[in-house]
Amino acid sequence: MEHGTQAPVAMVAKELGVSPATLFVRMGTKNKLISAAFWPPDPPVLAVLEDNRIDTKTIEAQWIDIVADLAAWANAAIPATLTLYGAGLRPKPSDDFADATPARLRRALKKRIRDAVNAGTVECDPRMAAEVLLGTLEARAMHALLGRRELSARETREFARALVETALRPKATPAP
Repeated sequence: MEHGTQAPVAMVAKELGVSPATLFVRMGTKNKLISAAFWPPDPPVLAVLEDNRIDTKTIEAQWIDIVADLAAWANAAIPATLTLYGAGLRPKPSDDFADATPARLRRALKKRIRDAVNAGTVECDPRMAAEVLLGTLEARAMHALLGRRELSARETREFARALVETALRPKATPAP
């Protein structure tokens, strides 16, 4: 990552202590190696969204935590995505992205919001709210990257609070 997408495979192999042939056997192609190096792993917030455990925090506090964690994911994913696109590693129309992290996050977030609506703890359209939340966080991360602006944890938390109030309209009730 230090040398960018043009780094020779031999340099990467040497750094890892393996031969280039071993690296190609493991990764298949240089493009797959680049994608693996730049793309962040699944964020912990994905497991949180998929988990239906009872939390002792207020509904609003739970959602602020989730949105702040989604913001952290977007802050890592957007630079990786733009780097990969800049390197010419664009997806093909025939590629299936159903299991890609952004698609899984959207599905899990929409389900979690739908469950909250059904429980009467938020008032919104689940599909629209999921897109508003993730789309806003992705756009914010992209603008910060392009503007070379560091987003502080405090600023992100306040942004998450405002976004939760706007998109989800949580009811002032404690968690069950």
